Amino acid sequence: MTMEQGKMGISEFLRPECMILNLSSATKRDVFNQLTGTLIGAGLLDKPGGDALVQRLEDREKLSTTGVGEGVAIPHASLEGFNQTVVAIGVLPNGVDFASVDNQPVKVVFMIIGSQSVPRLHIQLLAKIVRLCRNKELMGKLRSASTPQDVVEILKTVDN
Repeated sequence: MTMEQGKMGISEFLRPECMILNLSSATKRDVFNQLTGTLIGAGLLDKPGGDALVQRLEDREKLSTTGVGEGVAIPHASLEGFNQTVVAIGVLPNGVDFASVDNQPVKVVFMIIGSQSVPRLHIQLLAKIVRLCRNKELMGKLRSASTPQDVVEILKTVDN
């Protein structure tokens, strides 16, 4: 199933164990470390892989912010030897400064980790998430979701 067919949804790449709905990070690096920790905890990455991912995400931020505005950031990286694509989600009730394009604090982070063997997939996912972020009603629901399963269900409603 390819993204071009428009049938692939974000929910296919979500893992409830890779979501933190009350993230109290103070910095981008905290966000990256905590969300990467969920990938390690889920057995998707080992500690060296996690360290490499955090470094990749930080390097990417140095190029330009992944804070796309409307309180959303979409940090993304592909990893050598990582053979799947996963979207980890963090909800930050207090917000974190991502030097976003609109200077607003980030409240929802969609962190995309892709495989270097299918580099286009995470870029397509990125585009899809950017479109979703313009849906204020949807983003409000995400910010107030109480369980990771709620997040999956909310995002399934827009997977079409």
